[in-house]
Amino acid sequence: MAQFILFILMSTLFYKVNSLTCYQCIPETSNKCVETKVECPVGQCGTMTTTSYTGNNKLADMIMKNCSVTTQCVTASVNFGITNIVMNNECCGTNLCNNNQSEPESPSRIPNGMDCFTCNGEDCSSTLACVDDEDHCIKARVNIDGQKMIMRGCATRSFCSGDLSTQIGQSSTSSVDMSCCEEPLCNSAQPVTPGRWFQLGLLMYAIVHMSF
Repeated sequence: MAQFILFILMSTLFYKVNSLTCYQCIPETSNKCVETKVECPVGQCGTMTTTSYTGNNKLADMIMKNCSVTTQCVTASVNFGITNIVMNNECCGTNLCNNNQSEPESPSRIPNGMDCFTCNGEDCSSTLACVDDEDHCIKARVNIDGQKMIMRGCATRSFCSGDLSTQIGQSSTSSVDMSCCEEPLCNSAQPVTPGRWFQLGLLMYAIVHMSF
């Protein structure tokens, strides 16, 4: 019994030593949100900046702060041709360290030799030259409030795998079914109805409403 009580006391002390206080800030309907403080029993503090681009021109930034785990501390991107989204989750390991965020660098947009199918209006037979670290082709099926669509393009490995894609797929306000492949043009093309700007808006909505 004494050993059991000692174990409980040590476990409690270990939890307190490793718990972390982080800022939490999750936007709902705009880029702005109110910071609060939360206790994170494990992991790190994270600040995720989600930026949408058309070409090299920045359209919008969304900033979220919360507890994060090491596997989510990545830079990832998905590219649908005329528009692309870059997510940069910077993590740190001390109390309230996610109090600010440095400006992420704009994508260099250098072709890497990989080609994937993309959609141009209702036609998804066009091809897209992937750039930078985009080494996967992607198909994404999104269902938000009855609006269904299919998107195709290029993505980084970090976007396609691990906790990031799981969190996007499990968003409580949307259904996002993503599949990636590593061969050129492996995301075979089919017709799709929504235009690209509508696609970008729905995917941004799904990403912003996901949890860390």
